[in-house]
Amino acid sequence: TVYRMLTTFENNGYLDKIIHGEDKDKYKLGLKFLKMGKLVSEGLEIRQVALPFMEELRDKFQEDVQLIIPDRDEAVYIEKLESNRPVRVYTKVGRRAPLYGGACPRAILTFMEDSEINRIINSITLKKVTDATVIDKDVLLKMIDEDRKRGYTISYGELQPGTIAVGAPIFDQNNKVIASVSIVGPEDRFCGERLDELIKGIKDAAKNISRVLGSSK
Repeated sequence: TVYRMLTTFENNGYLDKIIHGEDKDKYKLGLKFLKMGKLVSEGLEIRQVALPFMEELRDKFQEDVQLIIPDRDEAVYIEKLESNRPVRVYTKVGRRAPLYGGACPRAILTFMEDSEINRIINSITLKKVTDATVIDKDVLLKMIDEDRKRGYTISYGELQPGTIAVGAPIFDQNNKVIASVSIVGPEDRFCGERLDELIKGIKDAAKNISRVLGSSK
């Protein structure tokens, strides 16, 4: 039983079998753990930098604020701050979502290199999370082009019906998109002049987080 478990870990990259030297036939941690550790450390650094700006957004607008990073062609939620309002949006830290669905994940996809965008959307099957999730590749590419020009993303019930989210990308010192931040809430609170204020708020917060991380964008 133990041998089968070790073989499974080895086949999936979590363990490597030593084939030379005194420790021959023993096992060591594989590169998968190194990648996971890198993901955790990067996520913690971004979270620490982003948290004060996220708190400012939540307190100013009294809406939920989310932070995500990319992992294995998906989005992973690494922080969420909830408002005190009685009606909120259900998401939780650790949740995964497709990069093409929702304002926060798509804020990462939108600002990747064109070659990376094409690789991702052509290597996966685009599936609907809700009826509003965009799965037409041509429509998605058009949205990406428009969102790049205006510097933010917006979604209407793409991951949860009856909600609206606005998101913006976070860049590192190499001006590479490494995360995104979003404000999300019920659609009846995201309209008119308030929507314009929310968009300005999320763009400013993302830009300030990026600057702390060393970006010139």
